[in-house]
Amino acid sequence: MRSPYRILVVLPALLLPILAVTSSSEINEPLISLDLRSVGYLPPVAERDIRSLSFLDAPVAFLDSQTLAVSFLVANENPGFSKHDAPMGSPVLFHTVLLDPLNGHVYQQRSWGNAGDWQTFLPLQDSRFFVQDADHIGVYSKDLHEIASAKIYVTGDLYPRFAVSPSGDTLFSFSDSYDTKNGWRTRIDIVDPDQLVPKSSTFTNGHRFETASNRQVVFAAALEPPTPLHLFVQKLDDPSHSKTRELFVPHQDSAKTIASSGCSTATFVSESVLAISGDCGHVFLAHAGEIIQGINAVAFRFGSDFRPSRSGDRFAFSRSQSKSHSDRIFNLEVCVYDIERKRIIFAVPVAPLPQHKLGFALSLDGSLLALQSDNLLRVWSLSN
Repeated sequence: MRSPYRILVVLPALLLPILAVTSSSEINEPLISLDLRSVGYLPPVAERDIRSLSFLDAPVAFLDSQTLAVSFLVANENPGFSKHDAPMGSPVLFHTVLLDPLNGHVYQQRSWGNAGDWQTFLPLQDSRFFVQDADHIGVYSKDLHEIASAKIYVTGDLYPRFAVSPSGDTLFSFSDSYDTKNGWRTRIDIVDPDQLVPKSSTFTNGHRFETASNRQVVFAAALEPPTPLHLFVQKLDDPSHSKTRELFVPHQDSAKTIASSGCSTATFVSESVLAISGDCGHVFLAHAGEIIQGINAVAFRFGSDFRPSRSGDRFAFSRSQSKSHSDRIFNLEVCVYDIERKRIIFAVPVAPLPQHKLGFALSLDGSLLALQSDNLLRVWSLSN
């Protein structure tokens, strides 16, 4: 049995103490444990395939309570020449299976195109999802009926990045460009998922990363160093009259705490709550420019990937431990945090340690956790 761990308050003046105790004997057995090699999973071998898999966003995602989408690489049974209207000539393809998270039954699957550096799978409202494979994008229902599709035309090598709000209501694209007058700029488009055309657009200074809710985009500037973290917010209610501003008031306690934390990224875990963490020993939850909760576990390094439930009351994240004076990880856990209860309600060690890909997601109501570690997929039921 592992020894219990304590999660302490980060800002005593602002937060209440948080205590969470979890041991390996308390972890429920998974509902399913599926070897994805049984549905075609191909371990990456070539450097380009390893890079392709590392760029794949949301390798696991819930479309609804009965549908879990898992994306990975598969071998192309008929490799050959690739065409713009049939981009499937590579020996390795970007592939998705749709399965029942309660029993592992696979009922739909499809390859999207050649494995590459621009692959995205995003869950939307009403059991729909968005897929990007290089310059091809589309929206589909869970029975793989095509709702909309389009081709992206770019003048350079950078395709737009796509993201969806935590509620699944709003689809975004982020396009970077450079001009001699303004330097790096990022165009933010709110995209109509039924037609895949922009509904509104605005420009900001270039982004190093961004995260979006239905009403705002938070980002770090491209030309600033990762730390100290300096965040900006762009309101989307009326982008033509909304200026970019700093998320935290300079020189106040919240801004100083974030700047000194060593954290490097931020993610919306609900439509109004932002999780700030990444390569540091803290998670800060912020609302309306103020820190409202915090997790401090200095023995761990928190990852930068945060996956919220659609309900907005829970989120999943990873944290790791390394040997002293080394980057070699000896312990990796995926945890689920309940915002209202202010504590971690579930933690599971990831074993064996992934060699190529770690992905995880919460169901829409936060009652299920799906975890993919390379070719192994597991799903747990979480307590209320």
